[in-house]
Amino acid sequence: MQVEREQVLAYRLAAHNLHARLPAGSENEAAAVIGLQDFPPGLAPVALAARVEDAAIDELTIVYAWRGAAVAVPRADVAVFTAGLAPPDDAAARTLVGTAVEFLDPEGISATDALDRVSAAVADALADGPLERDDFHQALRERLPDELLWWCRGCQSHHVHPSLWRATGVRGVLAVADRRGRVTVFGAPPPGRAVKDPAAELARRFLRAYGPATRSELAAWAGIAPAHARGLLDAIAGELEEVEFDGRRALVLAADADRLARPPAASGVRLLPPFDPYLDQRDRATLFPDPELRARARSGIGAPGAVLVDGALAGLWRPAKKGKRLVITVEPLTKAARTAADAVSAEAAIVAPHRGCDRAEVAWAY
Repeated sequence: MQVEREQVLAYRLAAHNLHARLPAGSENEAAAVIGLQDFPPGLAPVALAARVEDAAIDELTIVYAWRGAAVAVPRADVAVFTAGLAPPDDAAARTLVGTAVEFLDPEGISATDALDRVSAAVADALADGPLERDDFHQALRERLPDELLWWCRGCQSHHVHPSLWRATGVRGVLAVADRRGRVTVFGAPPPGRAVKDPAAELARRFLRAYGPATRSELAAWAGIAPAHARGLLDAIAGELEEVEFDGRRALVLAADADRLARPPAASGVRLLPPFDPYLDQRDRATLFPDPELRARARSGIGAPGAVLVDGALAGLWRPAKKGKRLVITVEPLTKAARTAADAVSAEAAIVAPHRGCDRAEVAWAY
């Protein structure tokens, strides 16, 4: 099957439940697609509100998952989004713990050994209940030898390297229990359902959310080694179908081929936050074909959110909190954004309480 850009985007919109909002009480269904990133803190509730009527983030749990980010997921699916990325070998573990290898290598400590030992320390530290950030790091200091404590110039102390303690999320031992202002409170994830093969299930969900996709796109999205990504897809090889998209071969789940061929139409306006999973498509030129726009809609800290009108990218937006008032500045990219100004204001009112505000105001930038 050969597919076109508009068809692929329509399929992905529907997969992310952005073509039409789910009814109230569907938080688990929305988050189960591929999780909702919540770093910087506060993004997941906005992403959830774009997908579910009267959304309540309290229905979900926030775990540390891929790329060491905090991700809101259904409690029943914790294993999929954590153990699903457990490294199969030390080469995969090295990629997973990132720059921590720069201090592990001189100590002669393998990435797998470091991940195992720090994961055990995290589990033990949180066994008696949640800990605020500083207490959490102190508990790890008390449980680990000096060789696993990295010198942090920023805080002028020894503690576990950030990319290493965050990576322990794949062992299913680390979650966000609460946030007290700017202070994160860490806790153990709640028990979820048993999953026979979390890695295979995560690969399915990736393709359902981002198909047609390649192995390299899976590796880039998950922050894992290419060989690790290949193994995830090889495990479900019998469930895959190859299609031609943008002059290359890419994979979809065979079960989703009909929906890809005839995706539903999208309607309405949505305000997607930065790092929304729909915006995390690794073939970024598909969503942002214009190179200049692609650069401005970058995925790093400080990136804008996106305005969708009937499924099409129609603008960028940035929030500014002024007391209890949320000012959302919209940069229209097409005439559709201004035409839908009333609907944009209605969406801004939905976003406001999820950003700690009781009202919203929309300003237009040109």
